[in-house]
Amino acid sequence: MKNFNSKLKIKEINKEISTIEFQKIFELIKDENTHTIVSKLGPALIREYLNIASLSKNIFLFVLKKQNKIIGYSLYVKNEKYLVKDFENIKLKIFFDLLFKFKFFSLINIFLAISKLDLILVFNKKNLKNQKNLNLNLLAINKKYQSQGIGEFFFIRTIKIIYKKKYKFKTITCEAPTRSALNFYLNKIKFKLIGKKIRLTTNLFILKKKNK
Repeated sequence: MKNFNSKLKIKEINKEISTIEFQKIFELIKDENTHTIVSKLGPALIREYLNIASLSKNIFLFVLKKQNKIIGYSLYVKNEKYLVKDFENIKLKIFFDLLFKFKFFSLINIFLAISKLDLILVFNKKNLKNQKNLNLNLLAINKKYQSQGIGEFFFIRTIKIIYKKKYKFKTITCEAPTRSALNFYLNKIKFKLIGKKIRLTTNLFILKKKNK
């Protein structure tokens, strides 16, 4: 892995997100996280979503900067249950926002996730029951800076920050929506494939690795 110490800076956002931070993360979500439900929401609701994440004790939001310009972001959660629990207050807003935009596939995918029906293709469901797990929920690097080792650097540094200062976890899980994302997690970060989550249009590859 390349040494980016002098060029790249990582910042955790743990207070209400600024307008500049929101705009850059919003652009990354819309450009790079197109398979996610969050990307289907309107700007105001995405900002509310990010503010909840930044203020939560169960969620960790980071940005990656180069020359003071945000070129990446990541969002981790202690346990996937907090993706429902911590966003409880805006669940109806999310539902109606997707409904009015006719995002019916996204609504069905939410139902699959909440009901756990999406896990029938997981090889061993015990892999997902570890309470000391950290889930990488969202990650994006500006396309201009991809394939340079920056994503690997960002991932490794952020999980070290979380483990040392925030939360002692034993394993890390994530989902990959595309083959290119799957190859990144398998080959660059050494995750192992443990199954798939069923989604309409595109299934998600589920990956897991032990924290060393």
